[in-house]
Amino acid sequence: MTNLQIPLRELQRDMQRHLLGEESGVTAAIVDAPPLGAADRLAIYRNAYQVRLIDALHETYPVLHGLLGDEAWVDLGHAYVAAHPSVFRSIRWYGRELAEFVAGCYGDAPILAEVALLEWTLSEVFDAMDAPSLQRADLSAVESSAWGSLTFRFHPSLRRLSFSWNTAAVWKAMSADETPPGPELAAAPIRWLLWRQNLQNYFRSMNAPESAALDSALRGGNFAQICEDLGALLPPEEIPAAAASLLGAWADSGIITGLGGSDAQASQ
Repeated sequence: MTNLQIPLRELQRDMQRHLLGEESGVTAAIVDAPPLGAADRLAIYRNAYQVRLIDALHETYPVLHGLLGDEAWVDLGHAYVAAHPSVFRSIRWYGRELAEFVAGCYGDAPILAEVALLEWTLSEVFDAMDAPSLQRADLSAVESSAWGSLTFRFHPSLRRLSFSWNTAAVWKAMSADETPPGPELAAAPIRWLLWRQNLQNYFRSMNAPESAALDSALRGGNFAQICEDLGALLPPEEIPAAAASLLGAWADSGIITGLGGSDAQASQ
């Protein structure tokens, strides 16, 4: 027998609690008769809910899945779903904390957490808002007297990461269905730049001067301050050419979307 007097909203909440593994009275509202009892009927929905979330994780983390193998992946998925029930209206955003979760589960293989972080960040890059980019010609059009106070706005898809392992090489090999190299620890963490251009994700490593210059620009530093920060890493005579080269590379990559400063054109 079923209890047909339960208000719909309460029934929905009870069903949600059951799917999340919480104490629930929803069993009383489910038909308990052949060919399936109430517990078996509810198990179908609960299993389907977990499987759907694990499938969603695979969509974002295919390389991590491949590195772990199917059995370990499913075990990880069930553990993650139990620890992190979905709180998002869109399943697209489910799995944000997986890199941290993997770090706790696979402390003896830290590259796995870095792979997860890379995959999640790439998904953010792809889904980020778009914005028109400036070209080298736009930079060349700026009056020389305005350069010192010039500031830069960047594409919404731009992200930065730091990896201690050969994470990018492993990801690239797996994405190309090639045998990945074994984990290799770098002598020092390497900074990476990620962005989207023309609906395509890109990422590359940055050397110390570029990383410092980009950090300065993203903090709102003007061109003079960027050059000053480069002074801690480069000889004075190399700074102008290095700064110009970096700005040109950023423009070619489409990550500069606007200019600021007292003398910059507002439309740029």
